Amino acid sequence: MNKPQYTKDDLTLGHAAGRKIEDGIITHFHTVEFDRPLTEAERHLFADVLQGFYYTVRFSHQFGSTLVSEPQVEFVTPFTARYTLCQTSMSGLWKELLRAILTNFSLEIVPIRKHDESKAFMPKEVAA
Repeated sequence: MNKPQYTKDDLTLGHAAGRKIEDGIITHFHTVEFDRPLTEAERHLFADVLQGFYYTVRFSHQFGSTLVSEPQVEFVTPFTARYTLCQTSMSGLWKELLRAILTNFSLEIVPIRKHDESKAFMPKEVAA
């Protein structure tokens, strides 16, 4: 099976993502729609994965320290999660790491149907 290829646009803020700037902190909200309802364990794992992403980026010299607080994750439906990132800059290698983490979750745990407006994570047989 060929691994899917993604572009930088796959995590670009679109109309579905929200953003606000206050006191130099950019808060942005993202919605992830999964292919099926997540179990309670999978919901916890998704939140834990995003927390691990935060600590990796926050305390790594490789990614910089633009994140200023742990991501907030909530499940608005059994199929849909919303997560919030707060940071001082929207640029950096953290986007590549987040894309890789979401790709792994989509391939290994539960397929991601949509990330904001992007259908990049959608399995090819469903996208056709």
